[in-house]
Amino acid sequence: MNDLTGYDSVPEPRIIIAALHACRRLNEYALSVRFLEMVKNKCGNRVDEIWPYIVQEVTPTVAELGCDFPENLGYDKPELFLESVFDVR
Repeated sequence: MNDLTGYDSVPEPRIIIAALHACRRLNEYALSVRFLEMVKNKCGNRVDEIWPYIVQEVTPTVAELGCDFPENLGYDKPELFLESVFDVR
Protein backbone atom coordinates (compact mmCIF):
# COMPACT_ATOMS: atom_id res chain seq x y z
CA MET A 1 0.00 0.00 0.00
CA ASN A 2 2.81 2.39 0.83
CA ASP A 3 4.47 1.72 -2.53
CA LEU A 4 1.23 2.50 -4.39
CA THR A 5 0.95 5.75 -2.46
CA GLY A 6 4.48 6.73 -3.43
CA TYR A 7 3.98 6.28 -7.17
CA ASP A 8 3.17 9.27 -9.36
CA SER A 9 0.40 7.49 -11.25
CA VAL A 10 -3.16 6.44 -10.54
CA PRO A 11 -3.39 2.65 -10.05
CA GLU A 12 -5.40 0.62 -12.55
CA PRO A 13 -8.81 -0.66 -11.42
CA ARG A 14 -7.56 -4.27 -11.21
CA ILE A 15 -4.81 -3.16 -8.81
CA ILE A 16 -7.33 -1.22 -6.74
CA ILE A 17 -9.57 -4.30 -6.59
CA ALA A 18 -6.64 -6.47 -5.45
CA ALA A 19 -5.77 -3.93 -2.76
CA LEU A 20 -9.38 -3.87 -1.54
CA HIS A 21 -9.37 -7.68 -1.31
CA ALA A 22 -6.14 -7.46 0.72
CA CYS A 23 -7.79 -4.96 3.06
CA ARG A 24 -10.71 -7.34 3.48
CA ARG A 25 -8.41 -10.27 4.25
CA LEU A 26 -6.84 -8.18 6.99
CA ASN A 27 -10.32 -7.09 8.14
CA GLU A 28 -9.27 -3.42 7.84
CA TYR A 29 -12.32 -1.38 6.89
CA ALA A 30 -10.62 1.94 7.64
CA LEU A 31 -7.65 1.08 5.45
CA SER A 32 -9.91 0.31 2.50
CA VAL A 33 -11.66 3.68 2.83
CA ARG A 34 -8.35 5.52 3.20
CA PHE A 35 -6.97 3.66 0.19
CA LEU A 36 -9.91 4.77 -1.95
CA GLU A 37 -9.40 8.30 -0.67
CA MET A 38 -5.73 8.11 -1.69
CA VAL A 39 -6.72 6.93 -5.17
CA LYS A 40 -9.07 9.90 -5.53
CA ASN A 41 -6.32 12.28 -4.42
CA LYS A 42 -3.94 10.71 -6.97
CA CYS A 43 -6.32 11.77 -9.77
CA GLY A 44 -5.17 15.35 -9.25
CA ASN A 45 -6.59 17.97 -11.60
CA ARG A 46 -8.29 15.32 -13.74
CA VAL A 47 -10.42 13.98 -10.89
CA ASP A 48 -13.61 14.74 -12.85
CA GLU A 49 -12.44 12.45 -15.67
CA ILE A 50 -10.61 9.65 -13.88
CA TRP A 51 -12.54 9.17 -10.62
CA PRO A 52 -15.95 8.37 -12.21
CA TYR A 53 -14.29 5.67 -14.34
CA ILE A 54 -12.61 4.14 -11.29
CA VAL A 55 -15.86 4.24 -9.32
CA GLN A 56 -17.66 2.54 -12.20
CA GLU A 57 -15.08 -0.25 -12.39
CA VAL A 58 -14.66 -0.78 -8.64
CA THR A 59 -18.28 -0.42 -7.43
CA PRO A 60 -19.18 -4.14 -7.75
CA THR A 61 -16.15 -5.14 -5.68
CA VAL A 62 -16.83 -2.45 -3.09
CA ALA A 63 -20.41 -3.68 -2.75
CA GLU A 64 -19.27 -7.32 -2.55
CA LEU A 65 -16.76 -6.58 0.20
CA GLY A 66 -19.09 -4.30 2.16
CA CYS A 67 -16.85 -1.24 1.91
CA ASP A 68 -17.89 2.34 1.23
CA PHE A 69 -16.52 5.16 -0.85
CA PRO A 70 -15.27 8.22 1.06
CA GLU A 71 -18.11 10.32 -0.41
CA ASN A 72 -20.72 8.01 1.08
CA LEU A 73 -19.20 8.52 4.51
CA GLY A 74 -18.89 12.29 4.16
CA TYR A 75 -15.08 12.32 4.01
CA ASP A 76 -15.06 14.44 0.86
CA LYS A 77 -15.95 17.57 2.87
CA PRO A 78 -14.37 19.02 5.99
CA GLU A 79 -15.99 18.07 9.29
CA LEU A 80 -17.39 21.53 9.97
CA PHE A 81 -18.27 22.29 6.36
CA LEU A 82 -20.64 25.20 5.89
CA GLU A 83 -21.84 26.55 2.59
CA SER A 84 -20.38 29.93 1.78
CA VAL A 85 -22.85 32.78 2.05
CA PHE A 86 -21.63 33.93 -1.34
CA ASP A 87 -22.67 30.63 -2.96
CA VAL A 88 -26.22 30.55 -1.54
CA ARG A 89 -28.83 31.34 -4.17
